[in-house]
Amino acid sequence: MQKISIVIPAKDEEKTIGLVLNEVFGQIRSIKNYSFEVIVVDDGCVDRTAKIAKKKGAKVVFNKGVHGKGKALAYGFKQAKGDIIIMMDADYSHKAEELPTFIKKIEEGYGLVVGSRILGGSEEYTPVRSFGNIVLTGIFTLFFGTKMTDALNGYKAFRKKIVRNYEYRSKDFEIEIELIANCLREGLRIAEIPSHERKRAAGRMKSRALIHGPKFLFKIIMDGLSYRFG
Repeated sequence: MQKISIVIPAKDEEKTIGLVLNEVFGQIRSIKNYSFEVIVVDDGCVDRTAKIAKKKGAKVVFNKGVHGKGKALAYGFKQAKGDIIIMMDADYSHKAEELPTFIKKIEEGYGLVVGSRILGGSEEYTPVRSFGNIVLTGIFTLFFGTKMTDALNGYKAFRKKIVRNYEYRSKDFEIEIELIANCLREGLRIAEIPSHERKRAAGRMKSRALIHGPKFLFKIIMDGLSYRFG
């Protein structure tokens, strides 16, 4: 029986992590033919996130190195024992009811599946975020020659070889680009599915357009050039 690891990076999400895990565990109980592990990566939390996650039944690991979403995910990937990894956010914006659709696409032979907010809608989009995503995804398509609608979303499923064969260096959200680039380097196919992004249930959004937008752009250009000419 194949194993699936669900990796959830968390930074001070005590108000939402319980909601996320209730929904995830409720959903995976209905999915047959797979075993699951749910890993919450505590990325330097100073609240009760880890305690709540443990109580809900998740395996909690602590990122004690450099903090940031990219570093937390990379650490979580190394702990994952699954043949398939699914990454999702700890703020309750991603819907666990979409997990079976991600898994079905992997079963169809895709190496990586991305949940597209362009196809599924978002309650978090501001005009700036929406425009930035469209522009950056367009630049991604230009550099990598792979047409996508939402390269930046953090709701993804992929085969473990994409992380087993590479050392991930991204500190923050730009790890999204690194994952897609390494999937293409492996010669694997990429699919997108409609994914609806809910408004986060509590707390503040961690991403900042003026800070992380340039990081995405730099990562797209550097990895795109390496993919094409390296």
